[in-house]
Amino acid sequence: MSEEKRRQTKKLELKITTPRGEKFIEDADMVIMRCIDGNLGVLPGHEPIVAALGDGTLRIINGDAEEKLALFGGVVEVKDDTVRIYSTIAQRLEEIDLERAKADLEAARAAIQEIKDEMQFQNIRALMYRSIVRLEVGLHMEDTSYFDDDSNDEANDS
Repeated sequence: MSEEKRRQTKKLELKITTPRGEKFIEDADMVIMRCIDGNLGVLPGHEPIVAALGDGTLRIINGDAEEKLALFGGVVEVKDDTVRIYSTIAQRLEEIDLERAKADLEAARAAIQEIKDEMQFQNIRALMYRSIVRLEVGLHMEDTSYFDDDSNDEANDS
């Protein structure tokens, strides 16, 4: 969609680039992503901003439809109704191996019970959170309460 047409329809242009190249280009009504210090929602007309991304779910909203991607780290730049995301990993639903994500989460839960070293604990917690993000995208969950694990709240704050 041309820039003029996008302005008339009040849409954002979302572009996601990973080390493998341009991954995703789409117009959107709203984009919500996890930054390192909390969630960031962007609507057309948003002020220019550059922010560091954390691990989390990227929500792309168009009318009543919502698409989710698992996004792991990177940088977002918002300028002139364009959202440019540069991320190490951006996964669509069809790219997520749900069985592997479930197995990773269970393995991490078991390992975290036996950890005494703080660094190991942080690494396992990060693995758990990445598995939860993939499952959230894959299972189209609104929240992660399905997992009933208090460590999820701590991982979300990281």
